[in-house]
Amino acid sequence: MSLIIEAKNLSKNFGSLRALDNVNLRVRRGEIVGLAGPNGAGKSTLLKIILGIMRRDSGEVLLNGYDPYYDSRARLGVGVIFERPMLPDSLTIRDLLYHASRIYGSTIEDIRSAIRYTGLEEHIHKPFSELSAGLKQRAAIAHALLSRPTLIIADEITSNLDPIERVKILDLIDILNKDEGITFIISSHVIPEISRIAKRVVVLNRGRVVMDGDVSDVILKTLVARIRSNDPTRLAKRLMNEGYNVELKGLNIIVRFKSPEDQERLLSVLSMLSNEGIRLFSLDFTGAGLEEIIRGD
Repeated sequence: MSLIIEAKNLSKNFGSLRALDNVNLRVRRGEIVGLAGPNGAGKSTLLKIILGIMRRDSGEVLLNGYDPYYDSRARLGVGVIFERPMLPDSLTIRDLLYHASRIYGSTIEDIRSAIRYTGLEEHIHKPFSELSAGLKQRAAIAHALLSRPTLIIADEITSNLDPIERVKILDLIDILNKDEGITFIISSHVIPEISRIAKRVVVLNRGRVVMDGDVSDVILKTLVARIRSNDPTRLAKRLMNEGYNVELKGLNIIVRFKSPEDQERLLSVLSMLSNEGIRLFSLDFTGAGLEEIIRGD
C-alpha cells in the first residue's frame, strides 16, 4: 500500500523545551495507527505539524504527497476530530450536516450514509446542547464523513466518554476502516483502548518515538483496570464470576488481565452489568505497556 503520511526527522522546540526530537513516522493507506504517550509526550504537536497548522523547526513531512505547511492540497480528503468537538450549541445535527454538505458538495445520499454509519437517525433534530458527549463525537464523525475523507485524525476522541460510548466509537472507526478504506490515526494515552482496533501503535515520550510496532508487542502481558462503581462489592463478585482476577480496595476495584482479549471482553461485561443497575463512576486502564516502555526509555 502507498504512503499517506511520511515524516522524517521532525523536530520542534518551544523555547528550551524539545517537543519533538527527530521523529519518523510512515502511515500506509488503509491502516489504523494508534499514537500513544502520556500528556506532554508530543502527540498533539506531531499531529499539528502533520496537518500543516504548526511549522516544524527541522525535518520533512508529506501528507498525500505534499508538504502540508506549504501546500493546501495535502489536506484534501483529511478529516480531523478532536477530544471536545467545537460545535455551536444551538445547531441541530441536521443543520450541521446540511451546512457541511453545501461546503463539501455532498449529496443527500452522502448525508443519509453518514447518519446511518453513526447511528444518529433518532437524534438529528436535537441541538448540540442536549447531546451527550458520545453523541457529539458521533456527530463530529458524521460531519467528517461528508468530506469523503481518505484519512481521519482522531485526537483523544474517547477521553470524555463512558465505557459504552467508547466501545461504540471504536467499533464505528473499525467499520469505517473496513467498509470505506479510511485510514485512521488515533491518539490516546490508553494503549489497551487503542488495541481494540489498531494493529500498530506508535509510542511517544519526551518528544521521541520509543516504540513503533505491532500492538501485541507493545502491551504488557498483564493489563490493569481501575474501576469505581456505585456497588463495588457486587461488581467485584460479578467480575470474579466472569473469571477475572479482582482486587477490592475500598471503593476501587482493580482488575488484572492475562491478555488484550480479556480487556476487550471487560468492556462488554461492564456494558451488560450496566443494565442490571451497576453504574460506573470511572474506568481507567493503567499499568499498560506504556508505563513500562517509558521507564525503559
